Amino acid sequence: MREFLLAVPSDILRAGIKTKIKNFDANYQVVASVSTLNGLREAAKKHPFATVVLHSQLAGDGTIDGWRRLYQRYGDLQLILWCERFQDVLDFQCNVPNVEGFLMANATNEELEQACANVSRGQMFVAADIAEYLARNPRTQEFRDLLSILSRRELQVTQMIAKGILVGDIAKHLNISTKTVNTFRYRIFDKLGITGDVALTHIAIRSGLVDIESERRYGK
Repeated sequence: MREFLLAVPSDILRAGIKTKIKNFDANYQVVASVSTLNGLREAAKKHPFATVVLHSQLAGDGTIDGWRRLYQRYGDLQLILWCERFQDVLDFQCNVPNVEGFLMANATNEELEQACANVSRGQMFVAADIAEYLARNPRTQEFRDLLSILSRRELQVTQMIAKGILVGDIAKHLNISTKTVNTFRYRIFDKLGITGDVALTHIAIRSGLVDIESERRYGK
């Protein structure tokens, strides 16, 4: 029996996904359906080997760190990410090492079914529109270069700076001190050979670490 945990804030969307998964395969069982990160934590305690269908904005900007902490404790969880926007794909790619499936909010029944099947077999699944977006992106090589230079935490700090988030807010979000955030900043500057946040933001945009069009569209 393949267990699924649904972590989606919308009751209607969560109910629809639950119905679809149950109808895909008699061996699929939705063992928990939650709308908050705390609910997901409680469900993971009881079902640490499940496949999680996680909405990319379940806890807003805290979703990534929440998942990272959860995965550190329950390393056998599998993840199908339900993305609201392409920026969410980039954010999770940079900060989360274990995403088995990527779906967009407009996913078809067939894509959801294929994602469940692939992950159940230990294979990855990337929805067609996400694959097309990544393939079209002329900044893919620069993105990979940045991944090879910076640690995941440094990438996370880079993204947040490029989005205009203040050091104090970054510290609160990551649960670290402002001094530690600045330590990361200067380490990033040194690795990239730059001297300030403006140059760092240009690199983040140029490499595709931050999708400016997506940020504008969603008012970020």
